[in-house]
Amino acid sequence: MSFKRFLTLFFIILFPLKTFSDDNISKSKVFLEKLGREVIEKVSNVDITDTQREVNFRKLYLASFDNYYISRFVLGRYWKTLDKSVQKQFVNSFNNYIVATYAPKFKGWEGTFKAVDSQIENNYYNVKMNVINKEGPKMQMMWKLYVNKNNKFKILDVNLEGVSMLVTQRAEFLSVIKNHPQGVNGLIDAMNKKTQAVGS
Repeated sequence: MSFKRFLTLFFIILFPLKTFSDDNISKSKVFLEKLGREVIEKVSNVDITDTQREVNFRKLYLASFDNYYISRFVLGRYWKTLDKSVQKQFVNSFNNYIVATYAPKFKGWEGTFKAVDSQIENNYYNVKMNVINKEGPKMQMMWKLYVNKNNKFKILDVNLEGVSMLVTQRAEFLSVIKNHPQGVNGLIDAMNKKTQAVGS
């Protein structure tokens, strides 16, 4: 084996993760910009029915976000106190709540999503994005995502103008649990009622 070939193999073996990570830094921006375009095409579109809008938003949310992690996070310490059946019930109710709450907000929205930077920290990708409204100020978002075992990006959190949506949602839910006599079950009931009210 020539010395040149030996060095080539040495660097491939020693630094594969760095090369892979660098490649994913670029891919993370492409992933989020593509998601933004799909939101415009499949959710914001005023020519589709509200039912189809919710269906499309649900598909995008479940495919792009780590909804199981998010569900655990927003419950905080209460997650471990629940049995498996209630955990599953909460995840389902929470997903329905997210879809019912956010899908209608995008109706008719016009703008662009432009990823301007991506950095990796502890195997998480932090992607900075500018959201440019057609009529309104430019907003800044920071997305936190990772690559799962199937080599797919999954979003963990969205930071809008310095505010973590995940942390905000957890604070809201923990307040409901603390003040509701039925605790987590009361929160699940409240989410279900909100989902039904939006859909009616």
